[in-house]
Amino acid sequence: MTASRRDRMRPFEVIGLAVIVAVFTGIVVISTTRNLTLAAIWLGVAFIAMLVVSATVVLMIQPKKEELADIEELAAAAPAKSAAAAAKKKPTTAKTGSAGTADAE
Repeated sequence: MTASRRDRMRPFEVIGLAVIVAVFTGIVVISTTRNLTLAAIWLGVAFIAMLVVSATVVLMIQPKKEELADIEELAAAAPAKSAAAAAKKKPTTAKTGSAGTADAE
């Protein structure tokens, strides 16, 4: 199952919101202090703070019933995929000797 467009765009929405808040903070700081360095610092602080807060809020959202069903379906399919991948690999055999002894040929 592929992710919907809304699910694929969700990270960009979080980053976009953080950018908007950061630019607004930068504009306010530069318009009040006329100090470009201070505005850049506050822009970065606001961007990181908003990114952390919005990502935390997204993580706290409880999944819907359809999302839970998708998660369970993917979890059930994951062991089958890993077993198929393990079967495709060639088993490797290595000759090992005991520690401290030399193999005599």
